[in-house]
Amino acid sequence: MNLNIFRVLADLCHISSKCILIYAIHHNRSSEGVSLLTQVLYAMVFVTRYLDLTLPSQWHADKAYLIFFKLFYILSSFYIIYLMVKVYARTREKEKSWKLAAWSVLGAAIGAPVVLAIDAAARGVSYPRRWFIDTCWAFSIILESVCVLPQLVLLRQTRVPTVIDSYYLLTLGSYRALYIFNWLYRGFGPEKFWDPISDVFGVIQTLLYIDFAWVYYSRQRVKLRHGGIVDEQDLQKGWFIGKLLTSRAVVPQDEEADPLNPESTDGRTHGWGRRGISVSADDTS
Repeated sequence: MNLNIFRVLADLCHISSKCILIYAIHHNRSSEGVSLLTQVLYAMVFVTRYLDLTLPSQWHADKAYLIFFKLFYILSSFYIIYLMVKVYARTREKEKSWKLAAWSVLGAAIGAPVVLAIDAAARGVSYPRRWFIDTCWAFSIILESVCVLPQLVLLRQTRVPTVIDSYYLLTLGSYRALYIFNWLYRGFGPEKFWDPISDVFGVIQTLLYIDFAWVYYSRQRVKLRHGGIVDEQDLQKGWFIGKLLTSRAVVPQDEEADPLNPESTDGRTHGWGRRGISVSADDTS
């Protein structure tokens, strides 16, 4: 394994995003605004990517690093699903999200052997000998690039507060951006190694995160500076998301006074906008 500063920082950002999401769910005692479908897709990504996960006979720093992160990604993904299904069960996802998730899985399953065959032909080699493990790996790479789509659909349909905040988005987006620098470092550095499959689908995933981050920032800025009413149509401002997710009719979810604290009935103001975005989503005061 070849470690560099970009790879290490990217992995730390990725693991931080998981911790932030778990903390936010526990802290708010709610999973409101978190897509169960996206979390299930992430679990599928990690399980299929790490089929070669075995405990080494002799430990050293590189192997310990890989084992720790692989196990954490798998276990944390299933723990988030457990929280959303058993502890703070709540989903607002509609048929469109389920169809999108199903098409994502189907597309990744069909695309995996195709992109592997194309990559092998471009390199002038035969199809990988470990065809099952390598096909599952390619499946996970393709699927991860679109895992966020059900989450975007859910936020577009939701007018109530969400536990997702900019810290989660920042760490998740930084993870993808830093991996691009990792690929550039490996490609132009001493290794001269390029992985077209990871590179192409990683860029697609990063673009979706950047677009979503811009939309999220725009919604926050409107509430903070101008006091405007935010609704789900603001997501159409994005370069990619608007084109991917725009439909003629979007059915908003039922509004609640404070779904992150359903026991609160004292009439206090919680700082949430009418359309489900807080005056500051990161305000913990």
